[in-house]
Amino acid sequence: MRLTKFVCIFLMTLAGGWGRPRQNAGTKTDAEDVRAAIAGLWRGHSVCVDKNGPCHDEVNVYRFSKVTGSLNEFSVTASKVVDGKEIVMGSGSWKYDEKTKIVETQKPLIRLRVEGKKMEGELSLADGTAYRRIYLEKEN
Repeated sequence: MRLTKFVCIFLMTLAGGWGRPRQNAGTKTDAEDVRAAIAGLWRGHSVCVDKNGPCHDEVNVYRFSKVTGSLNEFSVTASKVVDGKEIVMGSGSWKYDEKTKIVETQKPLIRLRVEGKKMEGELSLADGTAYRRIYLEKEN
């Protein structure tokens, strides 16, 4: 009987079902994995909310780079594609909120929700009015 009990415990330990500490969701490792997945090249498009204004729909390229020493910060360069060429629109610091899964910058106000290999959100005017809807996909 003792040998049978020992064998069962030993087999469960090998299988990882018992005697092995479980990681909680949202551990530092998980957060680092998400940040590593955000870093890189994202392509997509943005569409104007007000079709009667001066805004034009665009093809976009965003480059996210992790900032050394900061878990929640990225350096981002945003470009639009015109006649097959990238034109840089701006660069700046973006923050990632682990709870909401949103990366954002304040000037201009752009908030994008990260869902796997997709980001979706909007660029808003200073008064909070939505100006552009942005759709991006991660390139490998």
